[in-house]
Amino acid sequence: MSATTDRIHLHRCASRAPDPAEPPTDHDPLDLRPASVFEAITRQMVESLTEDLREIKSRLNSLIFMTIGAILLEIVSRMMAA
Repeated sequence: MSATTDRIHLHRCASRAPDPAEPPTDHDPLDLRPASVFEAITRQMVESLTEDLREIKSRLNSLIFMTIGAILLEIVSRMMAA
């Protein structure tokens, strides 16, 4: 880019209104540490629940695949017997 183009670009960037979708850059990052004992216990309970749900999902997926496999095996065995 030329010097004139650079100046125009800088002027446009400086004069535009801030985009509400952009995060503000003039403050400290968000502090995610628990502020109270209740919040710490609640966060621990939610994390435990998340792990439990992940395990249930894994077991359910295994059960679904086993059921589909049994159905396919039954279909193939009936086709071979006929």
